[in-house]
Amino acid sequence: MKKNRKITRFLILLSLLMIGSILYGNITKPYSVNHIWSESDKADSLTGFDVQMYELTLSINEQTHYINGNVLATVLAEENLSYIEYNLVGLTVNSVLVNNIPADYTHSNGIIHINLNISAGSTFTTQVFYSGIPQLSSDIYHIGMIFTANSVFTISDPDAARYWWPCYDHPWDKAIINLTITIRSDWKVAANGLRTNILDNGDGTSTTYWIGQYPMTTYLVCVTCGPYVEFDQSMEELPIINFVLPSQYNNALITLSRVPMMIDYFSQLFGPYPFEKYGHAVVNMSTYGAMEHQTMTTLGNYIINGTLAYETTIAHELAHQWYGDAVSFLTFKDVWLSEGFATYSEHLWKDKTEGWESACNYIRTEFHNYYINWENTEGPHTIYNPNFNSYFAPPSYEKAASVLHMLRLTIGDANFFSLLQNWYNTYCYGNTITSEFQAMAEQISGQDLDQFFQQWIYSPGIPSVEYSVWFNNESNSPLKIVAKTISNTSTPFYLEVPFRLTQAGISDSLFVQASPEGFNNYFNITLGAGSVFNPNYHNWTLLRSITEKRPVLVECLPTNNSVFLSWESFPGSPDLGYRIYRRNVDNGSEWIALNSEPLYSLSFIDNTAINGTLYQYAISAIDSEGWSSLQSNIMSAVPVLFSFAQDFLVVDETRDGNGSNISPDDAMVDNFYNTALIPIEYDSWDVASEGLPNLATLGGYKVVLWHADDLAENLLVEHQSILGSYILGGGKVLISGWKTAIVLTETFLQRFAGIPQIVYDNVPCLISAQSSIYPELWVDSNKLIPAWNGMLPYICTFPEAEQIIYIANMNPAIPHNGNCLALRHSCNNGELILLGFPLYYMQAEGVRDFLQLIIPELINTPVIDSTIPSVVASMKIYPNPFHKDCHIQISLADKGLASLSLYNLKGQKVKTFFQEAKMKGDYTFNFDGKDDNGKVLPSGIYILRLKQSDRIITRRISYIK
Repeated sequence: MKKNRKITRFLILLSLLMIGSILYGNITKPYSVNHIWSESDKADSLTGFDVQMYELTLSINEQTHYINGNVLATVLAEENLSYIEYNLVGLTVNSVLVNNIPADYTHSNGIIHINLNISAGSTFTTQVFYSGIPQLSSDIYHIGMIFTANSVFTISDPDAARYWWPCYDHPWDKAIINLTITIRSDWKVAANGLRTNILDNGDGTSTTYWIGQYPMTTYLVCVTCGPYVEFDQSMEELPIINFVLPSQYNNALITLSRVPMMIDYFSQLFGPYPFEKYGHAVVNMSTYGAMEHQTMTTLGNYIINGTLAYETTIAHELAHQWYGDAVSFLTFKDVWLSEGFATYSEHLWKDKTEGWESACNYIRTEFHNYYINWENTEGPHTIYNPNFNSYFAPPSYEKAASVLHMLRLTIGDANFFSLLQNWYNTYCYGNTITSEFQAMAEQISGQDLDQFFQQWIYSPGIPSVEYSVWFNNESNSPLKIVAKTISNTSTPFYLEVPFRLTQAGISDSLFVQASPEGFNNYFNITLGAGSVFNPNYHNWTLLRSITEKRPVLVECLPTNNSVFLSWESFPGSPDLGYRIYRRNVDNGSEWIALNSEPLYSLSFIDNTAINGTLYQYAISAIDSEGWSSLQSNIMSAVPVLFSFAQDFLVVDETRDGNGSNISPDDAMVDNFYNTALIPIEYDSWDVASEGLPNLATLGGYKVVLWHADDLAENLLVEHQSILGSYILGGGKVLISGWKTAIVLTETFLQRFAGIPQIVYDNVPCLISAQSSIYPELWVDSNKLIPAWNGMLPYICTFPEAEQIIYIANMNPAIPHNGNCLALRHSCNNGELILLGFPLYYMQAEGVRDFLQLIIPELINTPVIDSTIPSVVASMKIYPNPFHKDCHIQISLADKGLASLSLYNLKGQKVKTFFQEAKMKGDYTFNFDGKDDNGKVLPSGIYILRLKQSDRIITRRISYIK
């Protein structure tokens, strides 16, 4: 049966493929799993009787929907019987005969209970007379006898025969059926079996007789009536009769044109066609797209469209005549033995008519991908024993077809088709269960298939596979493929996956085993240049994904006279090392290894690189036995000479706004930073007009202040590798921005900020930034919108920072109040200061104090050799704040020219304490609040600046008159 494509596409297929040149490695069988089912006695079918024939006589009024009929059943008593029960729902039982004698019966809850006294071994008859208007089943299928404007037809799968005729409505009791149907004489009746006569009753009705020759399950019985025309496609010994509406006739000649060829092809693959005739009847139905009624498939109208577009559906229903109709499942626990086989046959027909590549693509798109997409929505399901509402869901169709395809791979092509034929020959006209199918597969193949059936039929889940390729030229089998399964359920998967290896235009097929622990597959193949692996070749194995694992080069940062590389830890053995490879692209040289012995860290600095040269880099993992993985991804870099000729660059990333509170224009931002930085000299770089600065530009400066003061844009997301390269080469960066920190990658943060994560609060929450070493920074409410109540939103904090320079003073209701708000982190000779807020929105006085302290520190901080003790100067002020005078104590660590000056917040020098050569030692100065001219200074905050050699120290001093 095919579900209607308007509801869900159950496109199903199977595939013919020989795996050539398969190379087996050191393979061991996975563990054997004890079955959790036990049905060898087929207990459901042990009813004590066997219905051998039904003779259904039925009169149908297509106008009133009233039916009147009787069913004469011939039954074999397999044991002494005191009663027999049939199913009938929604119709009235008028009388019952047993051996042509009226019998006692009851009819309630859909069960006709007939009293008997029959001895074991006896054959007897029952005859049930009934009438009424048939109702459709009240379950999700909503089927039975269906009346439309120009047809009457029946659909009974899974158990709706009971809604239109009395029978023992269970799949395990198959019986021959004869049908005698009376309906209006200008309509034709299509049904199971062979038509023997059409009798005109002379009253506007006619009676059609259909005689069956082979047993069938009750859900396969059909009556289809309408104003049909017939066309005949009969083969030599097989009648093929089709019933279509006159308007469909020409289209049907095309759509059904290859049915005889299909029958011939499937007869070659499966065995002789099993029944007395075949044909199709076309109706307008909605529940299903088609239904495999024995000898008379019912097709939906949309299929007859004058093309071969739905030929896989036609093939599907035809294949059911072998699998599902002739060989029937015992109960719906095993419905996959019907639907999976029919689905698989669609692929067979694709291969026959369109070729192997097309059939393989059909496997991938219509089996594997379709089922996985369904499971992603519905969750993992087992094929065996679906619930009632899921009998005809993708596990029984697409997943089951995929499993048959994999079984074919596992046992081999010849064994597989031998299995299909033996399965049909052994169980034709009977009922089967899954364990019998497994037993036959094991008997034919000589393999233990417990694990295969356990993981695919009796357990849920679809695995993924990860594999890695290794080579070792010193080994007898120099190629190794390690393959690991990852299950999306608790089901452990042991798989066989075909690989195609192509090198120098020659292909080999490799048979790779995968296990939850990771399976080592060894092959006597030497890898050459340009080798290409095609895993899961021709889509043999149902997988969520199959992924090659190679070492992953994460960073390849060109920097000052060198290139910095880092990579992810490669999964596998904990003692893996790494080999680094480099290639000079400019001169076209071959790959060379930069380290002779494996490196056991996850980063490397290539100090042998030449500035201005384009290099490519890759790495390989090396295990303790000398196996080398395939190379990683390739990354490129051109190292750059950093001159550091200039002190300070300010990079303005802020877009030119409209001048409102939270959208400052360019002049407002420039003026803010200029006021805060005077008298520090700096160059400016405006991103809006000049674009993002390149590495060579940054490398010309010792310090970069990068600020982004608008809400909507963070261009640093595209430039952080350049900024990282600058820091690695000894550059120092201060980043200030709105939401800037959240665009930085985890790799950048780990490498250059020393933190694994950022906490982001988008609500107005920040009041101020507090520090024990730098000036307090308070939010400037004049630059905010009123709704923010004087607090700044979009704040990033860094709870795991090691060197904290500011703490967040937030609304107490914010759980991240007190987190690190600004951090400082050194990497190689460079340094990053990362702020979780934009300086522009803080009060100008505090920002100036902060920048006047930290920028000179960064500019004049020499590159420190960690082996030499630090040489520093120091300065202390007390009291601070002061009223009349204060004492300034400085300590000089070396002799040389030095100066001590005082600046106001506009950057103007107001007093010089000294500017001369000084000896190493301590000095004390008194300050009485007067400038160089003896004039008393106004109250306020001033900056003391001590400079010696290339070291500058600044301190804030508060004067209160």
